[in-house]
Amino acid sequence: MSFNVSSTVYPDHVRVDATGDCSLPQVFEFIENVKNLVVEAGRRHVLIDIRGVKGSPSDTDLFYAGKQVADVFGSRFKIAIVHPSQRITSLGQMAAVNRGARVVVVPTEDEAFEWLLAGNPNDIHGSVIPAFADDKHNDSSF
Repeated sequence: MSFNVSSTVYPDHVRVDATGDCSLPQVFEFIENVKNLVVEAGRRHVLIDIRGVKGSPSDTDLFYAGKQVADVFGSRFKIAIVHPSQRITSLGQMAAVNRGARVVVVPTEDEAFEWLLAGNPNDIHGSVIPAFADDKHNDSSF
């Protein structure tokens, strides 16, 4: 995969920053690897910043990427994706949400944090898995 990924674990979420070139197989691998990072960190909230990822995926690729997010993360995790505003189509988000995922794609970190960390009385899952409450820092390339 030609994504370069760095991640940081915070008390209430994991932040993942990605750069590189985009293709659907790489996106699928990236989604799996992000889930592994989040589970290892014991968090349920993740901010994914993909503003540094190059490429223009087709509508079909966006649909399948959204479906993959739902298949991999399900509804247990809350995912905020930061993506350049001119490239947001909501197709991938709709594909994921329609399959039960809790995900939003927004153009700014402020919007991502506002949605991601907002207190939601219906959010029965919380942001931290108690058994994994320690912080870790991780840099890797997938």
